[in-house]
Amino acid sequence: MKRIFISLAFSLMFVATYAQCTPGAYTTPGIYPDTTINLPQGVVTQSYLGVITAVVPADTVISGLTATIDSIGVIDVIGLPTGFAWAANTASAYFHGGTTGCIGIYGTPTVGQNSTYPLMIRILSVGKIYGTATTLPDTLYGYKIVILDSTHAGLIDSRLFPFGVKEVYPNPATTVATIVVTNPDAATIGVRINDMLGRMVSYSEQRINAGENNINVNVASLPEGVYFYTVTKGSSAITRKLIIER
Repeated sequence: MKRIFISLAFSLMFVATYAQCTPGAYTTPGIYPDTTINLPQGVVTQSYLGVITAVVPADTVISGLTATIDSIGVIDVIGLPTGFAWAANTASAYFHGGTTGCIGIYGTPTVGQNSTYPLMIRILSVGKIYGTATTLPDTLYGYKIVILDSTHAGLIDSRLFPFGVKEVYPNPATTVATIVVTNPDAATIGVRINDMLGRMVSYSEQRINAGENNINVNVASLPEGVYFYTVTKGSSAITRKLIIER
């Protein structure tokens, strides 16, 4: 539970003033992308920017006790390629619980830097349990930067982007719902919406690219209620809940 408390909160700490990063429109507490999807790949001699967005809860549970998240701070990012840096949107790199933010990691890899760079992110969480101040230092592992040489530019590491649905936002939706779909290569997918009785009320086909894709679905004509959307690619299908509310 301690790691959940820290991990959820840490990524908010990073808004890159250098890159003017903007947090993704996520609503569910967590880190986006997670370490399965991971940071984007870079190419030597090309400017790089990796952005991590976090939705940090105002409180969490540690060993059965409710803890309030006061602030989270990034102490250091270890393992960056030479010449790379990270930046936050505050001078102290501390952020409050109950907010959303992002971090930017940036630089321009040089010839000879094509390699994989595992990162260690040192963080410090400050909270309260039953009114008692609690400080939890930790190191987050799993993020990495993969830099390719120029002959591999444009290629996507399929291990980083398996076919999947990360989330839909906003949820509840009003007029447009955006579904975040990942895939290892370019493909055509189907997006179907069913009502609670299993009746199909919407269907469209979309062409997606390798990596992460934002699919916008118009739901303005659908009545308020609970629906289920299904994303299909060949014989694979993923179903999630969608709420429409106005």
